[in-house]
Amino acid sequence: MVSLGPSAPVTVEEAGNPKVRISVGVSSTAHDGLTVALEFSGSATRDHDYTVSADAIVVPRHAPAAFAVIDVFRDFEAEGDETIEVSLGTIEGGAQAGAVSRATLTILDGPAAPAEKVPNVEEGFGAVVAPLSYAVTETSVDFAVYVFPGYDGMASRLVAEWSRDKDFATDVNLLGAVDIPAFDPDTMVFLEPNEFSLPLDRLAPNGSYYIRAYTGEPPDGGGEEEHPVFFSFATNARGQVVTRCEPPGRAQVPGEPDPLFAEQWHLRNTGQSAFAMNTGVPGGDLRMDAAIAGGRNGAGVKLAVVDTGLEICHPDLAANIEEGKSFNFVFEESAGSSLTDPFNHGILGDHGTSVAGVAAAVANNGLGGRGVAPGIRLRGFNLGAGLGLDFEPELLRSLGASSSNPDSAGAHIFTMSFGSQEPSQNSEEDFVRLMKMGVTELRSGLGALYVKAAGNEFNFCLPAHPLNADVGCESSNSDPDQNLPYLVNVGAFNAADVKSSYSSEGPNLWVVAPAGEDGFENPAIITPDQVGVAAGFPVEEGAFAPGLAANPDGDYMAAFGGTSSAVPAAAGAIAILLSVNPDLGWRDVKHILAASARRIDPGREEVRAAFNGRPYVSRHAWQTNAAGYGYHNWYGFGAIAVDSAVALAAGHAPGSLGEFVESEWFGADAGALSLSIPDADGAGVADTLTVAGLPDSANIEGVVLEITVDHTYGADLGVTITSPGGMQSVVNPPFNVILDEFPGLRGWQLLSNAFYGENPNGEWKVQVVDLAPGDTGFLRSWRLRFYYGDHP
Repeated sequence: MVSLGPSAPVTVEEAGNPKVRISVGVSSTAHDGLTVALEFSGSATRDHDYTVSADAIVVPRHAPAAFAVIDVFRDFEAEGDETIEVSLGTIEGGAQAGAVSRATLTILDGPAAPAEKVPNVEEGFGAVVAPLSYAVTETSVDFAVYVFPGYDGMASRLVAEWSRDKDFATDVNLLGAVDIPAFDPDTMVFLEPNEFSLPLDRLAPNGSYYIRAYTGEPPDGGGEEEHPVFFSFATNARGQVVTRCEPPGRAQVPGEPDPLFAEQWHLRNTGQSAFAMNTGVPGGDLRMDAAIAGGRNGAGVKLAVVDTGLEICHPDLAANIEEGKSFNFVFEESAGSSLTDPFNHGILGDHGTSVAGVAAAVANNGLGGRGVAPGIRLRGFNLGAGLGLDFEPELLRSLGASSSNPDSAGAHIFTMSFGSQEPSQNSEEDFVRLMKMGVTELRSGLGALYVKAAGNEFNFCLPAHPLNADVGCESSNSDPDQNLPYLVNVGAFNAADVKSSYSSEGPNLWVVAPAGEDGFENPAIITPDQVGVAAGFPVEEGAFAPGLAANPDGDYMAAFGGTSSAVPAAAGAIAILLSVNPDLGWRDVKHILAASARRIDPGREEVRAAFNGRPYVSRHAWQTNAAGYGYHNWYGFGAIAVDSAVALAAGHAPGSLGEFVESEWFGADAGALSLSIPDADGAGVADTLTVAGLPDSANIEGVVLEITVDHTYGADLGVTITSPGGMQSVVNPPFNVILDEFPGLRGWQLLSNAFYGENPNGEWKVQVVDLAPGDTGFLRSWRLRFYYGDHP
């Protein structure tokens, strides 16, 4: 007798994208094999609301049961609850139907959720204030701001004030006020900068001072985030503005343990709290116990911190600073400043100092914690502290294009804990040329390592659609520079050993490194902060506030996070690899990281939903490509595992990956296609091209898709490419808010690392979907470029 299961009615929620097993059970195993047909009915529509893995279940000889799977589609349509009725059909093999020959599945409808689109309405805006310059003279603090007159037809008033209270709740002093006329397109000319000066004789010794400039009503609250123009600085015991690093005279005890090491979960996660409310998960770390025990510390490796500054006299960094190798891009003309001291005058936190500490804080000196690679030699460039100016030339000079003033070409690794988001934009040619130079000429031809932050935009939006909760707000390849194969793009994971809530996802990620969360509710990274209780990133509460027992001198913080902190952790790991095998090339390092990364969060399921009854996967689960590499758009190849990477590095033959080759473009010329994209349909439109003529021994190290889509609302679009080996990569997730109101995709070059190690020859496919109604478009062109080697 054959019975159908489940025997009792089953209810599932459509929003859970459930898969339900329908089984056929046999009362006796004395059979030679059965084939049992299934019949489907009910109010749900097959191949629109659900699919079935098979219309007939084959029960092998002597087997007690077999099953098929009903795959219920998650959609966002108001359909009401629906049912699926499954009945036994024809039975082949001599058996008969038993008492249970029908099963009922009820699908509870999920909420309807149309995409929320930004209204395409032209509105005026008020005056915009932007900083232009800041300098300290022997007698004053001088600064200038520019006001862009408002397009709302209203005149405004620019006000500049200073205070000893960063919240400007008390002690507010006027520096000056200027009337700004309304914008007049017929008579308007560019206005001169507005200059202000604060005499030093109005300042007291050992003080903290804040300056702000605004138009309209005073901003609510305090801090830099509330003000378009906000400066801070301190005075020393002589009443002078502090413009260079002044050693605080902390006593170091060589050989003594670092008192904060026990709470540094990213180095060794034992389930500690790192001064947060909640604890982590043991093992959710860099997996570097052997490296720490064996003294693997990155000795001899030179790291350039390209950031907002570097306190070269910080008691937990000073011993690792390369004398005279840092450079002051921003404040070199201020009184008392030094060209080789990238000191940040601001006193509300120096991002660069904290970045440097994650990578290279000194170990076993009786102070604070330690860095991932505490033997690194540090140099810092403070161009990120610039005030609204174009720093593109300085950026290139800080990333290896200069051998003196500054000497960036002598660095081995660069931390790039910064980024930008621009819709459908590609990297500037000067930057591309610099990256190519850096990986071919620097480090005596072995290539520098450029370690770049993936971004913190995962939940940085008002979601346009429920899928944003799964695929994020902006993809990491919304940063034009992150679509280049020369970088190590780094995302973040937290102390619970899953993706940090903010970490941007994307197909250009290489690995993830620890960064944590907010540091208050859940652990973040413990690292050096600006020296002193009165300076540093604001900490309003918690056991680690400056001046308390855990942080008496205020030289550290326990709330450093973002992919900014994952980058120096990865850079420290890379430094350890280079110290183990100094002959490793930049590609060797990337290869070792990919091959040794651990699969984090392995149970994370795919994100799929149906539109017009056709499912689209907007984020895949972990996949294994044809070359055997696992990949996930949240994690790249996985979490850095230092000890495993060290073991590979020790035995890796430098240069064994073959010549690095950039192929020509494969595909149609721009405008050669005119493929209509179905509106609000998960099937979308697909096109294929055949790649041929590349070496049979070629192993992909990066694939760049260049695509042009004419469309009236770019955020509707999702783009997936599929390799000849069957590996799929979502290179632009749907509802990517960077494309809100943007007219499609304009020759956008999008990098995917998911095909690493595969051979490029064969048929490639692109799929473009439009998942929101009301806007339409056409796929006009797409082509592929391959970066490859010849791997053993």
